[in-house]
Amino acid sequence: RTGVKSHGYLLYSKGWYRLNFSVPTAARGKSVWIDFDGVQRNSLTYLNGKRLGRHLSGYTPFSYDVSESVVYGEDNVLAVMVDATRPDSWWYDGGGIYRHVWLNVASQIRVAPWGVYLPAQVTGKISETGRADAKVTVQITLLNDEAYDAWLVVRSVLKNPGLHEIAAVVSFSVQVRAGASATVTIEIPVLGAQLWSDVAPHLYTCETTVMRGTVPLDFVTNTFGIRKMEWNPDRGFILNSRPTKVRGFANHQDFAGVGVAVPDSLQAFRVWKLKQMGANAWRTAHNPPTTALLDECDRQGLLVWDENHRNRDTPAMVDDLKSLILRDRNHPSVILWSLCNEALCENFNVESARSLKPIIKELDPMGQRPVTAAMNGGYGSAFQDLLDVMGVNYAIDKYDPVHASHPKQPMIGSETSSDYSDRSVYANDDKVKMYVSAEDVNYPLWGNTAEDAWCAIRSRDFIAGGFYWTGFDYKGEPTPYGWPNVNSHFGVIDEAGFPKDNYFYHQSVFFTPQQKRVIHLFPHWNWDQSPCAGLCRADWSSKKVVDVWAYTNGDAVELFLNNRSLGRKDVTPCRHVSWKVPYVAGELRALAHYRSLPLTPAGHTPVAEAAVATTGKAV
Repeated sequence: RTGVKSHGYLLYSKGWYRLNFSVPTAARGKSVWIDFDGVQRNSLTYLNGKRLGRHLSGYTPFSYDVSESVVYGEDNVLAVMVDATRPDSWWYDGGGIYRHVWLNVASQIRVAPWGVYLPAQVTGKISETGRADAKVTVQITLLNDEAYDAWLVVRSVLKNPGLHEIAAVVSFSVQVRAGASATVTIEIPVLGAQLWSDVAPHLYTCETTVMRGTVPLDFVTNTFGIRKMEWNPDRGFILNSRPTKVRGFANHQDFAGVGVAVPDSLQAFRVWKLKQMGANAWRTAHNPPTTALLDECDRQGLLVWDENHRNRDTPAMVDDLKSLILRDRNHPSVILWSLCNEALCENFNVESARSLKPIIKELDPMGQRPVTAAMNGGYGSAFQDLLDVMGVNYAIDKYDPVHASHPKQPMIGSETSSDYSDRSVYANDDKVKMYVSAEDVNYPLWGNTAEDAWCAIRSRDFIAGGFYWTGFDYKGEPTPYGWPNVNSHFGVIDEAGFPKDNYFYHQSVFFTPQQKRVIHLFPHWNWDQSPCAGLCRADWSSKKVVDVWAYTNGDAVELFLNNRSLGRKDVTPCRHVSWKVPYVAGELRALAHYRSLPLTPAGHTPVAEAAVATTGKAV
């Protein structure tokens, strides 16, 4: 209770980690290093009592060369002190070593970490089946830690999504000076390439072998995708020549039971759960993500807004930005580089942004990715002018005037709605359980209902899409309540991964009827056993009257109570349908009609159905 509310009342502390490990004697004379994927935060690392270094950020990877520090064939002690007492955020970000740690052994002549860059350009016309001729530029950075110069060749093998070899190219011989690096570039045409998209996430593989003569010294494998991206100030985001509305959700890192130390398998589940909702995008709020998340977005087809943590150009934070770009630039899912979010933009400091943006362009010159930021102010500023794509947080009333003042700058809703709710709860409770009702009516002063937020995006072609706040509930920011409530209520999916009613609203606006017929009916129909509050109200005669909502992508909905029709209502696009229904125990059933779909073989209008029923007492 004494902790900070926005951090979920987490009491931050310091901790030590120690690991005993051995390195075989066969590794002597090779390059040996340790990779940390993420330590939250301010870590000091020691090996056998010798300090290796300090890393401040809790979100970026870092490494230490231990070739001269390990004792080969004997016991070694790795010790890491983590100081999480001064968190670098305002939300729950946990503490400690929460991502993978790797021990690497390789030849002294090798591919540099993140040293294979695989930008691909579509060179031909894109077919209706999503194929086109393309060119892959394979750029390999080589390291030589030996005492002598080396003449090397690089062999690159491309494999298609079916893992069949489609090209093998050997470079000219290149000299790499002792203790230095060199870059080799190979261009490989791909005929009839299968393009990557959120609908068809085709992945190619590049196998890189470094050779001295015919002797292989190092081998690495990278996946990548081939796609064409455009950002149009009037038409939004265009992927593979098709206008594609970004149907996204921002998410923090944590999950129920594991905090921020999310297993890779859970990343697969989290991505899948959003895809099942009809979403096609994920914003990594507000920091570089774990690579396991990006791997899943590549595989399952989610577009990613990849976010740098702070808009500062200090040496440490420049290194953080460089590691983000180098690490993530081969992921076809990444469509935007974000400099920062809101307060992390440091009062929208344009001088820092002017230093950082060229670094992104230098490290990812052919990735087709614009630079953006999530702004909750500073509209019309020099900071906004610097961005390739303007990100607007919440202010749907600013969409039109910002577009009018910057008609050549593409725009996106970088953070939208912020409505809050809880699963299967239909009355606010700010006294005991600290629950928020599930219907789409609760939101903070800065936010909007989910319906208002999406309708504002849907009705404007120049808004490329949006990232709803949030996909999943998370620890911290327990809006609108406080202790003992320690988690947010913003998600459309609760912290354990179960969907709330708003999940089905998004299904109804994200899926076309041709893709999936959606009908969702709520609340429950057990008002004999539940207090009449929230969506249930007593009328003048003390009879219970219930506000009944339906989400659907149908054209009209007819409601039945115990098989008696209560009337049919037309559906307003991107809105719910509702009735006030006097409560009678039994079954409430909704029938969605799809006049826009072809008639069934029997000549009837296609339908979809949902029902809620009165149940017996729990046993």
